[in-house]
Parts: sequence; structure tokens; C-alpha cells
Amino acid sequence: MSKAEKYLPFILAILLPAMSAIVNSAEAPELKWPMLSLRYIEASLFLLVIWYCNRWLLNTDNKLKNRVGMEASMLIVNPVVVTLIVLIDLLLIPQGMSGLQPLWLLVFRLSVAALIFNMILRVFKSQKERSALQLQNLALQAENLKFQIETFKQQINPHFLFNSLNTLLDLIEEDQKTATKYVRNFSNLYRVVLQSTKHDFVTLDQELQFLSDYWHLLKVRFKDAIELVIRIDEFKIQYLIPPLSLQFLIENAVKHNEASRKRPLKVEIFNSEDLLIVKNAIHQKKYPVPSEKVGLKNLEQRFSLLYKPIRYGQKNGFFTVQIPLKRHQ
Repeated sequence: MSKAEKYLPFILAILLPAMSAIVNSAEAPELKWPMLSLRYIEASLFLLVIWYCNRWLLNTDNKLKNRVGMEASMLIVNPVVVTLIVLIDLLLIPQGMSGLQPLWLLVFRLSVAALIFNMILRVFKSQKERSALQLQNLALQAENLKFQIETFKQQINPHFLFNSLNTLLDLIEEDQKTATKYVRNFSNLYRVVLQSTKHDFVTLDQELQFLSDYWHLLKVRFKDAIELVIRIDEFKIQYLIPPLSLQFLIENAVKHNEASRKRPLKVEIFNSEDLLIVKNAIHQKKYPVPSEKVGLKNLEQRFSLLYKPIRYGQKNGFFTVQIPLKRHQ
């Protein structure tokens, strides 16, 4: 219940009879203040009865079979309540409200009050229903976003596993000892991958530690054909980032670019204000790997849902990705 709905009936029950008492004292100066006070209290109580009666009727809306039934109940109950009030005034309260005005006028005023109160209460109810609907929509949107995020996170595991196994197959053909070392390192890394998907964010420091382990995994295969340069301000390492973001971008760079000892692939990671920049030179492969950029779109959607969208593109022979860093709260 809002504060307006909570206090408005009492404000009306105080102000409306007060205005009536002022008018009555002017029209009938012979009335003494004790009698005017009695009629003031009587009118205030009757108005409160009318208000809470209408509120009860509106709150039983859901229990009635249809809206027509609720309207019919109001058309019946309000006249009954007004009639009871008039009878109480006539029979039990000497020189009550009916002593100063014709009976029909008293009935008319009470009926108008009931109508006005009913309209005000309908407005309050409509606002509550609208607010409840908005909250429900927000809850559904939150659940939908949560589902999407979980879907994207679940895609990390097979993506990482698929690419790593492809690398392993290549290594088995080239060097079985290297392949064995790769498997050991890979099993340790994959354990971290499984744990990381339980979180929406990790610190940049944690992400860089994982990236360092992943880079050693890549060096098993590529040796001096790849190079990683990291320049990040010390105070930025406590900022937050979705897990495995940097690992994916490194993996993406290695997948789509030629790398050799004569022409090593250099990947740079550095910060610019609250952005983390991942940049690599474009070394076009003779036989490019077919790609629909599903992984990059996945990363872009994850960031958009969790925080802010990333930006990426090619310029002057470099592929650059700008990642927004989230301040640790």
C-alpha cells in the first residue's frame, strides 16, 4: 500500500467535515461548538466507513467471477451502506447530520462521497496493477537475460574443448612427446575452465593468470612463432572482466593468422583508461580458416548482457578489440 493510499482517507475525513462544520456554523450561529464537534466526528467516521467499504469491495475483485459481478456488488453495497449511515444518524444520534439539512441532501452527499472514493481507489488499484505488471516484466527480462548468459557460458566449454583437441590432433602427428605434455597442461587448464563458468566476472588479475597458463599451452606447439606483450597499469588488475575473454581473443588471433619463426604473430594487451585493448597484426593465411565469427559474436553478446558491448575491427593492418573493464564494487 502506498503512502498516498494509506493517509488519504484520514486527510479527507478531517478536511471535508471541517469545511462542512465551517459552513454550518455560518448558516446556524445558534449551534454550539460541542454539537458541531459531535457532528464533525460523526461525519469523519462515516466517511472512513465509506472509504474502507469501497476498498474492501475493490480488493475482492479477484474473488468474484467477473468484473460485472464486482460492479453489481458496488451498486448494491454502497446504497446499503449509505442507508445504514442515514438510519444510524436518524435513530441513534440526536441532532446529527440530518438535523441541519434535508434527508435527500444528506443521502445525495454521502452517495457522491462514495462515488468519489470509489474512483480514487480505482486509480490506486490501477497504479498498483501497473506497477506489479512492470515488476513482473522486469523479473521475466532478468530471467531471460540470466538464461542467455548461462547459455553463452555453457558454450565456452565445448568451444575451448573443440579447439584444444584439434591442436592436440595436429601435435600427435608432429611430436608425440609434445602432445603428451600438451595433454597434461590442457587437463589442468580445463579444470579452471569448468570452475570459471560458475561466475559472471573475475578480476583482471585472475584472467591474466589463466591467460599466462594458456599461453604456455600455445607455446608448446608454436614455440617462437608467437609472442605476447602485456602492458597493464597495476591498479587496473582488480577491475572485473567476464572469464575466458582474453583466452578466446588470443585463441582467435592464433586461429586466423599465420605464425612462423621468421614472421612471429605478436599479440599486445594493454589498457587505455577503463578499456582493455587486445591487438594483433593481421598475417593473412594462404588458406584461411572458414569462420562465421560465432565465437566473437558470443563474446560480444556476453559483454552486452553483463556490462557494456565490446568494439572490434580492422585498421592499418591490425585487428583490435576494445574490452570495457568493470570497476570492482
